Amino acid sequence: MFKTEAYLGLDIGGTGVKAGVFNRDGKMLAFSRRVFEPTVSAEGYVDISIDVIYESAREAVRETISKSGAKIMAMAVSSQGETFVTLDKEDRPLHDAIIWYDSRAGRQAKELCNAVRLATGRNVSIDAILSVSKIMWLREHRPEIMQKARRFLLLPDYFAYRLAGVPAMDMNTASSTGLLMADDDKYDPDILKAAGIDLSQLSTILLPGTPIGKILKPMAEDWGLSAETMLVAGTNDQYAGALGAGNCRPGILSETSGTCLALVTLVKNKPLGLPAGLLSGKFPVPAHWFVLAYSKTAGLALDWFIREFTSFSREEMERLSSAVPPGSHGVLAFPYFDGTFSPFPNPLARGAFCNLSLHHTKADIFRALLESLAYTLRENLEFMRRNGFPVDVVRSIGGGAKSNLWLQIKADVTGREIEKPVVTEAAVLGAAMLAAVGNGEFKSLAESGEKLYQIERVFTPNEDNMQKYQSFYGKYLEFKGQLYGTPDVLKQEQAL
Repeated sequence: MFKTEAYLGLDIGGTGVKAGVFNRDGKMLAFSRRVFEPTVSAEGYVDISIDVIYESAREAVRETISKSGAKIMAMAVSSQGETFVTLDKEDRPLHDAIIWYDSRAGRQAKELCNAVRLATGRNVSIDAILSVSKIMWLREHRPEIMQKARRFLLLPDYFAYRLAGVPAMDMNTASSTGLLMADDDKYDPDILKAAGIDLSQLSTILLPGTPIGKILKPMAEDWGLSAETMLVAGTNDQYAGALGAGNCRPGILSETSGTCLALVTLVKNKPLGLPAGLLSGKFPVPAHWFVLAYSKTAGLALDWFIREFTSFSREEMERLSSAVPPGSHGVLAFPYFDGTFSPFPNPLARGAFCNLSLHHTKADIFRALLESLAYTLRENLEFMRRNGFPVDVVRSIGGGAKSNLWLQIKADVTGREIEKPVVTEAAVLGAAMLAAVGNGEFKSLAESGEKLYQIERVFTPNEDNMQKYQSFYGKYLEFKGQLYGTPDVLKQEQAL
C-alpha cells in the first residue's frame, strides 16, 4: 500500500520533546510530545539524564509516525544550544546532561578567558552557560569521571551519533559550545588548548540542511523509521522556529514564548558593534545573519506559578485571567527568575511582584505574569529598533502562540499586529523544512519558508486597551528601574 511521503521534525527543548510529520505542502499529519523535568539542586545546578531525553524523543517519534501513517523521507533535529553530555570510550554517559541555562561555571568562564588572553593576547567572549565553561567545571569538581572523557556531545550530535553513527552537528549549535573561532565555523585552537580539549573529542560541524547519513537499520526499526530515511543537520530551536515562521528576510520578527522568550530578526550584513543584550551569528538561510534578544524565563515562570500556587492547568488559569481587566487590578510582575539578558544583562536580577494587596487573586497575578512578558517583548522590540533593526511583521510561535488571550495582550501592549501561524510549533516545522531541503524537496530554505508558512489569524491592537497599556507600561518601567536600577546607556537616551 502506498504511503504518503513526508518529513519529520524533532524539537528537543528544555522541558520536553516534540515531533511532527509534515507532507510536501507543509500540512501537519501528526504531532506528539513527551514532557520531562530537569532536576534543580540546592545550588541551582540544572541536570537531566540523557537517557530520559533519548527515550522521550524515541517515544514521541514512534507515536507520531504511527499516527501519520506516512513514509519518512528525511528527518532533522531542532534543539537548544549549550546542553551537553560526556561519553566514555564505551559510549556510556559520564554524567547527566547539563541544561543550557545552568550558570554554575561563571568562575571557570572567566578563568578560560584570562588563560586565552595571557597565552595569545586575544580577548575572547565566553560566559557561564557555554558548554566549554561547564566542561571545565566538571573537570574541577568531577575529575574522577572526566579523565574518562572520549566525546563531548550536544543534543543534535548525540542523536546523530546514536541514529546514524556520525557525530555531527550544525554550525549554530556548535557556536553555543564557546569553542568556535569568531566569524568562522571552525574550532578555535587557542580555546581548545586553554580548555584542555582535543579536537578528536568534538563533532564535525555542518551547515544546517546538510545530509548527515541514513538511519542505521537497528535504530530505524527501534524508532519506527526506515533504513532509507536520511538524517539531515538541523539547527538551534530558535532559528528552526524562525524558519517555521517563514522568517527568511529582514523586517520579519519571530517571537517565541516557550521556555524562554526569544526574538529573532534577520539582516543581510554582519551586525557590528552590537550592545550587550543582543546576540548575532550566521543564520541557516545563506548570506543572512540573525539578531537575537531573549529573556531567560517565560513559560518557565508561568509553569512555576501554576505548579506552586494553583491546582489548575494553564488553560484554566488563562480562562480565569481573561476576566481580569488590562493592568491586572494594579499588580505588576517582573519575570526575571534567573537574571536578565535583554535588553540589558543583569545576572543577579530575580523575579518580583509589586502592588499586591489582600484583594488580589490568582487570576490577577497570572495575568500580571502574561502582561510582564508582553512588556518584555515591547522592551526588546524597542531595543532592537534603537539599534537599527526595525521590523514590520511580528509572528508569534511556540507554546505561547496557542493562547489567544496572551496574543491579544501582546498586540495591545506593543501596538502591533501579531500573526498566529497555522503551525504554532514552528521549531518542529522548521526542522522538517531543513529535512526537506536536505532531501532535495526545495531548492532553498527561503523557498520552503515561502511555500509552507501559513497564517491562521492576525491579532489587531484594541485601541482602548492599547491606551491603557501605555500607562501601565510606563509604571512597569518605573518600578523596574527602582528594583533593578537603570543602565547608564538608558539614562543617556532618556535625557536626550
